[in-house]
Amino acid sequence: MLTRYCVPPSQFIRAALVTLCLLTSPALVQAADFRVATPAELDSVRKSARPGDVITLVGKDWHDVRLKLKLKGTPEQPVTVRSEVAFTGASSFNLNGEYVVLDGITFRDGSLETGHVLLIRGAHNRVTRCTIEAYNPDKIDTRYQWLSLNGHHHRVDHCRFAGQNHSGTTLVVWLDEEGEVGRHRIERNHFLNRARGNGNGFETLRIGTSETSLKSAQCVVSENLFENCDGEIELISNKSCDNVYERNTIVGSAGALTLRHGNNCIVRDNLILGNGDRHSGGIRVIGEGHQIIGNHIEGVGDRIDGAIALSAGVENPK
Repeated sequence: MLTRYCVPPSQFIRAALVTLCLLTSPALVQAADFRVATPAELDSVRKSARPGDVITLVGKDWHDVRLKLKLKGTPEQPVTVRSEVAFTGASSFNLNGEYVVLDGITFRDGSLETGHVLLIRGAHNRVTRCTIEAYNPDKIDTRYQWLSLNGHHHRVDHCRFAGQNHSGTTLVVWLDEEGEVGRHRIERNHFLNRARGNGNGFETLRIGTSETSLKSAQCVVSENLFENCDGEIELISNKSCDNVYERNTIVGSAGALTLRHGNNCIVRDNLILGNGDRHSGGIRVIGEGHQIIGNHIEGVGDRIDGAIALSAGVENPK
Protein backbone atom coordinates (compact mmCIF):
# COMPACT_ATOMS: atom_id res chain seq x y z
CA MET A 1 0.00 0.00 0.00
CA LEU A 2 1.41 3.42 -0.95
CA THR A 3 1.49 5.91 1.88
CA ARG A 4 1.42 9.59 0.95
CA TYR A 5 3.06 12.07 3.32
CA CYS A 6 1.76 15.60 3.33
CA VAL A 7 4.29 18.35 4.10
CA PRO A 8 2.88 21.72 5.12
CA PRO A 9 3.55 24.50 2.58
CA SER A 10 5.37 26.54 5.21
CA GLN A 11 8.13 23.93 5.45
CA PHE A 12 8.60 23.98 1.67
CA ILE A 13 8.98 27.78 1.77
CA ARG A 14 11.43 27.59 4.66
CA ALA A 15 13.55 24.98 2.88
CA ALA A 16 13.58 27.00 -0.33
CA LEU A 17 14.73 30.12 1.51
CA VAL A 18 17.55 28.24 3.24
CA THR A 19 18.72 26.81 -0.09
CA LEU A 20 18.61 30.25 -1.73
CA CYS A 21 20.66 31.79 1.09
CA LEU A 22 23.29 29.08 0.83
CA LEU A 23 23.58 29.48 -2.92
CA THR A 24 24.01 33.24 -2.68
CA SER A 25 26.31 33.24 0.37
CA PRO A 26 29.57 35.16 -0.32
CA ALA A 27 31.55 32.26 1.14
CA LEU A 28 30.24 29.98 -1.64
CA VAL A 29 30.81 32.40 -4.52
CA GLN A 30 33.94 31.14 -6.27
CA ALA A 31 36.75 33.68 -6.37
CA ALA A 32 38.29 34.54 -9.72
CA ASP A 33 41.97 34.19 -10.60
CA PHE A 34 43.08 36.82 -13.11
CA ARG A 35 46.43 36.81 -14.91
CA VAL A 36 47.26 40.17 -16.44
CA ALA A 37 50.25 41.06 -18.62
CA THR A 38 49.82 44.81 -19.12
CA PRO A 39 48.75 47.83 -17.08
CA ALA A 40 45.74 48.22 -19.39
CA GLU A 41 44.59 44.68 -18.57
CA LEU A 42 45.07 45.39 -14.87
CA ASP A 43 42.97 48.54 -15.10
CA SER A 44 40.17 46.55 -16.72
CA VAL A 45 40.32 43.74 -14.15
CA ARG A 46 40.38 46.00 -11.11
CA LYS A 47 37.00 47.47 -12.05
CA SER A 48 35.35 44.06 -11.70
CA ALA A 49 37.47 42.62 -8.88
CA ARG A 50 35.49 41.23 -5.95
CA PRO A 51 36.45 40.01 -2.46
CA GLY A 52 38.49 36.83 -2.67
CA ASP A 53 39.80 37.44 -6.18
CA VAL A 54 43.50 36.96 -6.98
CA ILE A 55 45.19 39.17 -9.57
CA THR A 56 48.61 37.97 -10.79
CA LEU A 57 50.93 40.23 -12.78
CA VAL A 58 52.73 38.17 -15.44
CA GLY A 59 54.90 38.53 -18.54
CA LYS A 60 57.96 40.74 -18.94
CA ASP A 61 59.11 43.28 -16.34
CA TRP A 62 56.89 46.36 -16.14
CA HIS A 63 59.00 49.42 -17.02
CA ASP A 64 58.14 53.06 -16.22
CA VAL A 65 54.70 52.08 -14.93
CA ARG A 66 52.90 54.26 -12.39
CA LEU A 67 50.04 52.21 -11.00
CA LYS A 68 47.12 53.62 -9.03
CA LEU A 69 44.78 50.93 -7.75
CA LYS A 70 41.60 51.18 -5.71
CA LEU A 71 40.40 47.80 -4.45
CA LYS A 72 38.21 46.51 -1.64
CA GLY A 73 38.04 43.10 -0.04
CA THR A 74 36.68 41.83 3.27
CA PRO A 75 38.35 40.46 6.42
CA GLU A 76 37.47 36.91 5.35
CA GLN A 77 38.14 37.40 1.64
CA PRO A 78 40.81 39.99 0.83
CA VAL A 79 41.68 40.91 -2.73
CA THR A 80 45.22 39.68 -3.49
CA VAL A 81 47.60 41.21 -6.02
CA ARG A 82 50.59 38.96 -6.72
CA SER A 83 53.49 39.59 -9.02
CA GLU A 84 55.68 37.35 -11.15
CA VAL A 85 57.38 40.40 -12.69
CA ALA A 86 59.55 43.24 -11.41
CA PHE A 87 58.88 46.96 -11.68
CA THR A 88 61.80 48.88 -13.19
CA GLY A 89 62.68 52.33 -14.46
CA ALA A 90 60.55 55.11 -12.95
CA SER A 91 57.81 52.77 -11.75
CA SER A 92 55.73 53.32 -8.63
CA PHE A 93 52.69 51.71 -7.00
CA ASN A 94 49.90 53.60 -5.24
CA LEU A 95 47.26 51.49 -3.46
CA ASN A 96 44.11 52.93 -1.92
CA GLY A 97 42.24 49.97 -0.52
CA GLU A 98 40.65 47.99 2.26
CA TYR A 99 41.63 44.40 2.98
CA VAL A 100 44.02 44.13 0.04
CA VAL A 101 47.15 41.95 0.04
CA LEU A 102 50.19 42.92 -2.06
CA ASP A 103 52.29 39.76 -2.37
CA GLY A 104 55.72 39.60 -3.98
CA ILE A 105 55.85 43.07 -5.53
CA THR A 106 59.47 43.83 -6.54
CA PHE A 107 61.16 47.10 -7.50
CA ARG A 108 64.69 47.08 -8.92
CA ASP A 109 66.87 48.77 -11.53
CA GLY A 110 65.11 52.09 -11.27
CA SER A 111 64.54 55.35 -9.41
CA LEU A 112 62.13 58.25 -8.93
CA GLU A 113 62.55 62.01 -8.81
CA THR A 114 60.13 62.50 -5.90
CA GLY A 115 57.20 60.87 -4.09
CA HIS A 116 56.96 57.25 -2.97
CA VAL A 117 57.99 53.98 -4.58
CA LEU A 118 55.17 52.13 -2.80
CA LEU A 119 52.35 54.13 -1.18
CA ILE A 120 49.65 52.40 0.87
CA ARG A 121 46.44 54.19 1.85
CA GLY A 122 43.14 53.05 3.30
CA ALA A 123 42.79 50.41 6.00
CA HIS A 124 43.65 46.79 6.82
CA ASN A 125 46.00 46.23 3.88
CA ARG A 126 48.97 43.87 3.90
CA VAL A 127 52.35 44.19 2.17
CA THR A 128 54.10 40.83 2.29
CA ARG A 129 57.18 39.24 0.63
CA CYS A 130 57.83 42.46 -1.31
CA THR A 131 61.27 43.76 -2.28
CA ILE A 132 62.70 47.19 -3.01
CA GLU A 133 66.39 46.95 -3.88
CA ALA A 134 68.88 49.63 -4.97
CA TYR A 135 66.09 51.82 -6.35
CA ASN A 136 68.42 54.78 -6.35
CA PRO A 137 68.79 58.03 -8.32
CA ASP A 138 72.09 59.44 -9.56
CA LYS A 139 72.24 62.15 -6.87
CA ILE A 140 72.24 61.43 -3.14
CA ASP A 141 70.11 64.52 -2.39
CA THR A 142 67.16 63.37 -4.51
CA ARG A 143 64.53 62.68 -1.87
CA TYR A 144 61.69 60.17 -2.03
CA GLN A 145 60.38 57.48 0.30
CA TRP A 146 60.56 53.78 -0.49
CA LEU A 147 57.45 52.61 1.40
CA SER A 148 54.89 55.01 2.89
CA LEU A 149 51.95 54.01 5.07
CA ASN A 150 48.88 56.23 5.41
CA GLY A 151 45.58 55.26 6.99
CA HIS A 152 45.33 52.56 9.65
CA HIS A 153 45.77 48.90 10.51
CA HIS A 154 48.20 47.93 7.75
CA ARG A 155 50.69 45.07 8.07
CA VAL A 156 54.16 44.96 6.49
CA ASP A 157 55.86 41.58 6.88
CA HIS A 158 58.59 39.40 5.39
CA CYS A 159 59.77 42.17 3.04
CA ARG A 160 63.31 43.08 1.98
CA PHE A 161 64.60 46.64 1.69
CA ALA A 162 68.20 46.70 0.47
CA GLY A 163 70.82 49.12 -0.79
CA GLN A 164 69.20 52.53 -0.42
CA ASN A 165 71.77 55.33 -0.86
CA HIS A 166 69.76 58.54 -1.29
CA SER A 167 67.77 60.97 0.85
CA GLY A 168 64.37 59.81 2.06
CA THR A 169 63.16 57.34 4.67
CA THR A 170 63.11 53.68 3.74
CA LEU A 171 59.79 53.03 5.53
CA VAL A 172 57.74 55.89 6.93
CA VAL A 173 54.39 56.07 8.73
CA TRP A 174 52.43 59.28 8.13
CA LEU A 175 49.95 60.53 10.72
CA ASP A 176 48.67 63.72 9.11
CA GLU A 177 45.45 62.29 7.68
CA GLU A 178 42.08 63.12 9.20
CA GLY A 179 40.34 60.38 11.13
CA GLU A 180 41.92 57.16 12.39
CA VAL A 181 45.62 56.63 11.66
CA GLY A 182 48.37 54.27 12.73
CA ARG A 183 47.97 50.93 14.47
CA HIS A 184 50.19 49.27 11.88
CA ARG A 185 52.29 46.13 12.38
CA ILE A 186 55.80 46.14 10.88
CA GLU A 187 57.28 42.72 11.53
CA ARG A 188 59.84 40.19 10.32
CA ASN A 189 61.33 42.38 7.60
CA HIS A 190 64.98 42.69 6.56
CA PHE A 191 66.49 46.16 6.23
CA LEU A 192 70.08 46.09 5.01
CA ASN A 193 72.93 48.07 3.49
CA ARG A 194 71.56 51.59 3.95
CA ALA A 195 74.48 53.79 2.88
CA ARG A 196 75.57 56.70 5.08
CA GLY A 197 73.88 59.96 4.14
CA ASN A 198 75.07 63.54 4.25
CA GLY A 199 72.67 64.94 6.88
CA ASN A 200 69.11 64.61 8.13
CA GLY A 201 66.47 62.58 6.29
CA PHE A 202 68.29 59.28 5.89
CA GLU A 203 66.35 57.24 8.48
CA THR A 204 65.63 53.58 7.88
CA LEU A 205 62.30 53.67 9.75
CA ARG A 206 60.28 56.64 10.96
CA ILE A 207 56.87 56.72 12.62
CA GLY A 208 55.32 60.19 12.51
CA THR A 209 56.78 63.66 12.11
CA SER A 210 57.67 66.44 14.54
CA GLU A 211 54.35 68.14 13.76
CA THR A 212 52.34 65.01 14.67
CA SER A 213 54.60 63.80 17.48
CA LEU A 214 51.92 63.99 20.18
CA LYS A 215 49.49 61.87 18.17
CA SER A 216 48.93 58.28 19.34
CA ALA A 217 50.14 55.97 16.56
CA GLN A 218 50.03 52.62 18.42
CA CYS A 219 52.28 50.88 15.90
CA VAL A 220 54.13 47.63 16.65
CA VAL A 221 57.62 47.14 15.19
CA SER A 222 58.74 43.61 16.00
CA GLU A 223 61.22 40.88 14.98
CA ASN A 224 62.84 42.89 12.18
CA LEU A 225 66.51 42.62 11.21
CA PHE A 226 68.42 45.86 10.62
CA GLU A 227 71.83 45.09 9.15
CA ASN A 228 74.47 47.66 8.12
CA CYS A 229 71.96 50.50 8.13
CA ASP A 230 74.25 53.55 8.33
CA GLY A 231 72.00 56.30 6.95
CA GLU A 232 72.08 58.66 9.93
CA ILE A 233 72.16 58.84 13.73
CA GLU A 234 68.42 58.04 13.89
CA LEU A 235 68.34 54.53 12.48
CA ILE A 236 64.80 54.25 13.87
CA SER A 237 63.14 57.61 14.47
CA ASN A 238 60.09 57.60 16.72
CA LYS A 239 58.01 60.77 16.33
CA SER A 240 54.65 59.75 17.83
CA CYS A 241 53.16 58.17 20.95
CA ASP A 242 52.29 54.71 22.24
CA ASN A 243 54.44 52.64 19.86
CA VAL A 244 56.10 49.31 20.71
CA TYR A 245 59.56 48.23 19.49
CA GLU A 246 60.23 44.65 20.52
CA ARG A 247 62.46 41.69 19.64
CA ASN A 248 64.22 43.50 16.80
CA THR A 249 67.87 42.82 15.92
CA ILE A 250 70.19 45.67 14.94
CA VAL A 251 73.65 44.61 13.73
CA GLY A 252 76.63 46.75 12.68
CA SER A 253 74.57 49.86 12.04
CA ALA A 254 75.90 53.41 12.47
CA GLY A 255 72.88 54.79 14.27
CA ALA A 256 70.54 54.32 17.22
CA LEU A 257 66.98 53.41 18.04
CA THR A 258 65.82 56.93 18.81
CA LEU A 259 62.69 58.04 20.65
CA ARG A 260 63.03 61.50 19.15
CA HIS A 261 59.55 62.92 19.79
CA GLY A 262 56.43 61.51 21.45
CA ASN A 263 55.63 59.78 24.73
CA ASN A 264 54.71 56.44 26.30
CA CYS A 265 56.57 54.08 23.97
CA ILE A 266 57.91 50.63 24.89
CA VAL A 267 61.35 49.41 23.78
CA ARG A 268 61.54 45.79 24.87
CA ASP A 269 63.76 42.72 24.36
CA ASN A 270 65.74 44.10 21.39
CA LEU A 271 69.24 42.89 20.47
CA ILE A 272 71.66 45.65 19.45
CA LEU A 273 75.17 44.63 18.36
CA GLY A 274 77.46 47.47 17.36
CA ASN A 275 80.29 45.18 16.26
CA GLY A 276 82.76 47.78 17.52
CA ASP A 277 81.72 50.45 15.02
CA ARG A 278 82.39 53.76 16.81
CA HIS A 279 79.42 55.31 14.97
CA SER A 280 76.96 52.73 16.26
CA GLY A 281 74.58 53.45 19.12
CA GLY A 282 72.05 51.88 21.41
CA ILE A 283 68.81 53.53 22.53
CA ARG A 284 68.36 57.29 22.75
CA VAL A 285 65.42 58.43 24.89
CA ILE A 286 63.62 61.78 24.70
CA GLY A 287 60.11 62.42 25.97
CA GLU A 288 57.97 61.13 28.83
CA GLY A 289 56.59 57.85 30.09
CA HIS A 290 58.75 55.48 28.01
CA GLN A 291 59.62 51.96 29.16
CA ILE A 292 63.03 50.52 28.21
CA ILE A 293 62.98 46.86 29.25
CA GLY A 294 65.13 43.76 28.78
CA ASN A 295 67.29 44.95 25.86
CA HIS A 296 70.76 43.51 25.14
CA ILE A 297 73.21 46.14 23.88
CA GLU A 298 76.80 45.15 23.11
CA GLY A 299 79.83 46.62 21.35
CA VAL A 300 78.28 49.97 20.45
CA GLY A 301 80.29 53.14 19.94
CA ASP A 302 79.93 56.68 21.24
CA ARG A 303 77.44 57.98 18.67
CA ILE A 304 74.91 58.85 21.40
CA ASP A 305 77.35 58.95 24.36
CA GLY A 306 76.14 55.71 25.90
CA ALA A 307 74.35 52.43 25.38
CA ILE A 308 71.15 54.02 26.68
CA ALA A 309 71.15 57.82 26.53
CA LEU A 310 68.54 59.76 28.49
CA SER A 311 68.07 63.36 27.40
CA ALA A 312 67.21 66.13 29.85
CA GLY A 313 63.98 68.04 29.39
CA VAL A 314 63.70 71.33 27.51
CA GLU A 315 61.29 73.89 28.88
CA ASN A 316 58.62 75.14 26.44
CA PRO A 317 59.98 73.39 23.34
CA LYS A 318 58.72 74.32 19.91
